[in-house]
Amino acid sequence: MQARRAHLELVYENVDITADLQPHLANWSYTDNLSGQADDLQITLEDREQLWAGDWMPEKGAKVTAKIIRENWEEDGKTDELALGQFELDEIEVGNPPSAVTIKGTSIPESSSLRGENKNKAWEKTNLSVIAGDIAGGASLELFYDTEDDPEYDRIEQTEEYDLAFLQRLCNDAGLALKVSDSQIVIFDEAKYEQQEPIDTIIRGQVRITGYSGRTTLTGMYSSCRVDYHDAEQKESIKYEFTPDNPPKTGRVLVVNERVKSVAEAERLAKKKLRDANKDGTTFSLTLVGEIKYLAGLTVNLVGWGKFDGKYIITQAGHGQQSGYETKLELRKCLEGY
Repeated sequence: MQARRAHLELVYENVDITADLQPHLANWSYTDNLSGQADDLQITLEDREQLWAGDWMPEKGAKVTAKIIRENWEEDGKTDELALGQFELDEIEVGNPPSAVTIKGTSIPESSSLRGENKNKAWEKTNLSVIAGDIAGGASLELFYDTEDDPEYDRIEQTEEYDLAFLQRLCNDAGLALKVSDSQIVIFDEAKYEQQEPIDTIIRGQVRITGYSGRTTLTGMYSSCRVDYHDAEQKESIKYEFTPDNPPKTGRVLVVNERVKSVAEAERLAKKKLRDANKDGTTFSLTLVGEIKYLAGLTVNLVGWGKFDGKYIITQAGHGQQSGYETKLELRKCLEGY
């Protein structure tokens, strides 16, 4: 039987430097987030000869692409891989003892104008997808707009805000998720992703789990959401209250006073706001032997974990290697009916 092996393949500014890394590689980690945070890559190199702190030190702002390569993992002679995407190197640290260099990369390019530059701009008679497309184009990124929801605006203003902060605010208001990954801005509906078929069933006792924890709470949860909007100009009030099947056992009602044009729009808003408030009611964390099939946004079933059994969406997948290749999952129980 051949030995299991896993390693990181790294291409730096279109040059494969994997062979140069291997003799010095102490550990590496990759974190894939569902939304709201950048994906990141971190590599630590031993540097007794002061190569990586000297002539070999990477340039800040350089582009790297990475893959996880597994050999003999599932069966002898078989190789598989997970592409991690492109990152921009944004931070380098040196330290001693032991002599080491840590290189960090982010999926949100600091060389773009997404962060750190306050801007002022206005759009009229437009949609969220158009605004997102304008911002993506200005940052030399692609836009992947993966939802049928496309809010309309009579007029919307960006006032002394970073592009990314402004776009994140619009997505939050619309109940949509946003991430920047592999040279793309991705906007999507988490409810749609939760409805996907699970890619795996993680059965307690049948999977090599090295650690786990679970949490369920009523803190910050609501049993229903009421949209209550009065249009002074039209002298019209629109009200709608949504209560899901099997609501949390709390008497709190989430009241939303935001502009809506119809009862149907109020219903959509109520479901999204209640979902956002209640989505972290049950969470679970798992650490297991390295598995490349787990990525943020995919769903899995948990079986054999008592009251924590059920369908979950992966909100964060961490892959890394120190003494051995491990995968760490942050899971959120999928909501049904909203």
